[in-house]
Amino acid sequence: MLRIGDFAQLTRISTKTLRHYDRLGLLKPNKVDNFTGYRYYSATQLPRLNRILVFKELGFSLEEISRLLAENIALEEIQGMLRLKQLEIKQRLEQDRYRLSRLETRLQELKQEKAMPNYEVLLKPVEAQLVAATVGVIPNYQDCQPIFANLFDRVYHHAYSQGLKKVGCGISIYHDTKLRDRDIPVEVAAPIFEEVPDKEQVWTYKLPGVETMACVVHHGSFSSLGQAYNALLEWIEKNGYQIVGSNREVYLQYERDGDPNQYVTEVQVPVEKT
Repeated sequence: MLRIGDFAQLTRISTKTLRHYDRLGLLKPNKVDNFTGYRYYSATQLPRLNRILVFKELGFSLEEISRLLAENIALEEIQGMLRLKQLEIKQRLEQDRYRLSRLETRLQELKQEKAMPNYEVLLKPVEAQLVAATVGVIPNYQDCQPIFANLFDRVYHHAYSQGLKKVGCGISIYHDTKLRDRDIPVEVAAPIFEEVPDKEQVWTYKLPGVETMACVVHHGSFSSLGQAYNALLEWIEKNGYQIVGSNREVYLQYERDGDPNQYVTEVQVPVEKT
């Protein structure tokens, strides 16, 4: 038999790791001296250790390996665990391919533009949200502020009149996917966190979540918000996505009659791979 230090040297596994495997019951010493506490291992334990290391190399956690080495485990369960790990690795490979593609695109952009882009596009899920909402029509994107102000006054007044103490940042939703310059239908919504009754022209509902939302943050006046849209649409086309729903504007920082240069707006567009 081999003392733990000799076994560690033979297997190229640290004594610390061997002690950890012992505590987990993965690989217990062949013998422990009752007087000195020395751990002794046998060469016959090498096949089990090698199996542990192989499963670890395949990406299994020590907890999973413990299950895989259980004496009563069925072959079908082992196959199932291996297939599940195979699927996890394939998903990670897809994610890495996506990251690699974005890195290559970013390098190409820097090469062409000689500077970092003004907008960073982020893909993220957006959860469903209870909102108080109303609808209206804006004549165009230049002369829309008074109408937006009235629409948001309507939903926020209703929310606060119901005794709500917390209401989220305002959201505009453009359901009409046709490009138009005049008479643009719009929904405005205020996130709320408990049910309130509907009122004339204001109703509450759960704004659906979106699995993949392409988003950019615009810092500045609404008059230059088109720059954010242009950057977002260019990114969507360049990266092989397509728009699959209504775009939203979330007014993260806004004060009526405040400094427009301090406004912060997130533009959100639901997308999927083409």
